[in-house]
Amino acid sequence: MTKESKKSGTAGLSDKENSKSLSDFMPKADQFPEIDKIIRSFRENNFLDLSLRKRFKVINQTLCKLIQDAPSNAFLLSAVLDYIDRVNKENVLEDIINLASFEFWLNHFSELSENENYLIRSKIVGKSIPRGDYQGLFPIGMDRTFTGSHFVAAHLSPDVDTMIASFWGWMDAFAARIGTGLHIWSLPGGPPDSPITAIIREMFGKYTFDYLARTSLTLTLTSMDLVTQKSLTKEMGNRMAWELDHRTHQDKAVILVDENGHYLGDWRISDVELVRPIVIAFKSCLHWFENNLLNKLIALFAKQNLKLTDLPSFNASVFDVKIKDCVPAQEFTERQKNDLDDFFHQLLGLENGLDSTFRDLNRTLDALSLPDMLKFQKEIENISKSSLFDSNGHLIEDRPKIFHYLDKIIKDLDRSIHQVRNYVERLDIVLGIKHKVLNLPHLYLTLRSDVEEMRQKIQHHDFLTVIVNDKSTNSLFPVGIVRSADLRKTGLGTVSLRDFCNLEEVKMASYLEVISVIDHHKSSLKTNSAPSALISDAQSCNVLLAEQAFIINDRFSLGGMTSSEIDKQIEKMSQAPISASQTRILRRLLQRRTAAHHIGNVFYINSNREFNEYLSFLHAILDDTDLLTKVSNRDVECLAQILNRLKSLSLKEEIEVVNFDDIPKDRNYAKTAAQRILKNPDMYSLYKKTYDYRESEVESNLKQCSEGKYSNIFLDTKVQNGCARVGQTKIFASNFDSFVRYTDGIRTSWLKQAQEVNKEYPEIDLHIHMVSTIASAEEVYHNQIGPYKHQDELWFWISDTQQAYDHLASFLGNFKNVAENFRDKDMHVEFIGPNADEYAQIFQQNFLNIPRKIAKDFQKGLPLAILRIKPGSVNSRKSMITPFIPRIIP
Repeated sequence: MTKESKKSGTAGLSDKENSKSLSDFMPKADQFPEIDKIIRSFRENNFLDLSLRKRFKVINQTLCKLIQDAPSNAFLLSAVLDYIDRVNKENVLEDIINLASFEFWLNHFSELSENENYLIRSKIVGKSIPRGDYQGLFPIGMDRTFTGSHFVAAHLSPDVDTMIASFWGWMDAFAARIGTGLHIWSLPGGPPDSPITAIIREMFGKYTFDYLARTSLTLTLTSMDLVTQKSLTKEMGNRMAWELDHRTHQDKAVILVDENGHYLGDWRISDVELVRPIVIAFKSCLHWFENNLLNKLIALFAKQNLKLTDLPSFNASVFDVKIKDCVPAQEFTERQKNDLDDFFHQLLGLENGLDSTFRDLNRTLDALSLPDMLKFQKEIENISKSSLFDSNGHLIEDRPKIFHYLDKIIKDLDRSIHQVRNYVERLDIVLGIKHKVLNLPHLYLTLRSDVEEMRQKIQHHDFLTVIVNDKSTNSLFPVGIVRSADLRKTGLGTVSLRDFCNLEEVKMASYLEVISVIDHHKSSLKTNSAPSALISDAQSCNVLLAEQAFIINDRFSLGGMTSSEIDKQIEKMSQAPISASQTRILRRLLQRRTAAHHIGNVFYINSNREFNEYLSFLHAILDDTDLLTKVSNRDVECLAQILNRLKSLSLKEEIEVVNFDDIPKDRNYAKTAAQRILKNPDMYSLYKKTYDYRESEVESNLKQCSEGKYSNIFLDTKVQNGCARVGQTKIFASNFDSFVRYTDGIRTSWLKQAQEVNKEYPEIDLHIHMVSTIASAEEVYHNQIGPYKHQDELWFWISDTQQAYDHLASFLGNFKNVAENFRDKDMHVEFIGPNADEYAQIFQQNFLNIPRKIAKDFQKGLPLAILRIKPGSVNSRKSMITPFIPRIIP
């Protein structure tokens, strides 16, 4: 190794390779082959003539087929998002689709096996590994799957660190299928206004956040998250209701649909007892009619000298009897009579209801395609035309013939009665009784129904159907059910937290349960079961995520190489001089060789996915460490690994472009290592453009904020410990002149926000804002940070209450011990508003003995205290502000 390569900490890198920087290998968003042809097919009449529901089905089936046909080691997220965007632009569906809608279809309507579903997910995220290997991130040991949907959540007012951590957390949760429902990336309020956001869009597409992230400020569930098709039966109207034995299958849910699958209603076990009395009442009238006819028929033929002239009175005594006059009807209660009358009117169309005769009933049944009763009636009425009577109208004395005729009548009567009985036991009839006679309303849910609506509607019912409204056919389509047993559970869904571990930084419904945490802050969390928790001392949450990614990727990644390419490099490295760097490279190559032996064609990690993952971690770590100006040994060593892995992936060859073998492990180790990383040409190519852009963006945002327009100056603000609101604005030295020029307008905007928050949440009465100087790309590259001519600032505003005064006093009393470490001759505090005396007293009694100034025009100024300190001295809210804020005890 040459002196130059030793100095820069590189190994295994040729001059040709050195000429290319990592920024030359930036992956771009991809698309499916022949996507234009596919989208054109959605403009053709044979597609547009379909109902909206069937269009949705075709669109998802097409996407599923594209994924299945892709290579077995694909990484299709950007192609899937491109497909979704193109479909939405065609406006062929009523609502826009997103990845969640595809996952919903995949879970409920694709008819794929569990393994096939898993493979679809793997191709989307570019990572197929055994599900158990995700156990380091989620508590899924023994193949555990949680009920309901799973959120991977960023904290409120998301910054880059939480955005990146939650995004890759969602990728893993989606792939591992943590829950039975959807997997939702929660990014409350949307992505931060940062160049890193633009990089993510460049990786995966312009509309990445539109189609992946849920940006609502609260984590809540809807029917879409809880719907299931388990033990669900869809039946047609001609099915016999009593054939559906709810007693032996009490969890069975029955939905009535028409021939097109459209929703007509629900049939529940509780409906049986409500409807049965009306059916029984009608059947009892039929039974009376049957018995009455048979009794009178026997009496008729038992009569001596039976004549044709006796038949009309017999017919009238049987068929012209009003239903209300039959014995059972006379014994009904008024409620029973009213219900049966409504049944005749609403279900059978019998105009006079109970006032109708059985002759009227037979004609009505015939109109309902139940002809047997009317045929039987005519058969009885045609006895006079039969051969049972002689020419004189007398009954012939031929017993066999008479009994044969009576036997046929009885059998026809039984068949006719049976036909009517079956009809009134059909699902469509009993459902009609439920809704038209008993006036029970149709109760169903939409995919947007929230938990409160579900619980309000379901009440004593065992389930409710979830429908979608197909406006193209003006019909409802059932997609599944929500069970009351599920709604009664304490945990309806689960949540993974990334870059925070307390419920103050998330608005989460009480029915959700946290099961996974990765964080590097002070933590406070209570769970009902053991979560997967990784909480550690690092400056960026993405350091912890990167370390976990290393473990998984080393098991299954080939680094973009083939087995033969790995073997050739192993052979080459084994002949090279032995050094610490060469040993590490050889070890990683052997890991890849081991992976190649074991994974076969089943498991893989796509090299582009791996590159994007590492690049995201790198930018998040740089952002959270302010370009490595605040780092630990762990941070720099992780970042060195990321940089080396990125370079190796870009060249498809295992190399090191940076190492710290020659740096002493003393107290300056982290600082010296950070400087080596920052001076690396590949690293510089990545961060320079980003930080130059940030520098210019700060300038414009300062101006916009001072004018009361939208800006990102105060986006990085968090509520802390229940009583304080702490924000941070990071500016570069080059921005300070503009900051001074616009400072009055900026402070006015901040104060307005603070007062609005306090008005809505009076308990948040201590407001602090940090204006911190961070180093520019050029400063860190040349290791020439400062000295600066300006000072950083801490702004304080409290509400006019004794509790607020006490909170500020408590904070200052705790904070002064830290402030002593960066105290210099220029540190001072200025009170610029009409409450200057109150502030002065609090600072005098609780803070360091530093100069205290009252502005000349304080009576007209803002009610703020401004603490001016050494630039860059207070650069971490996590370690330098939050620990000293008093906590409200519930």
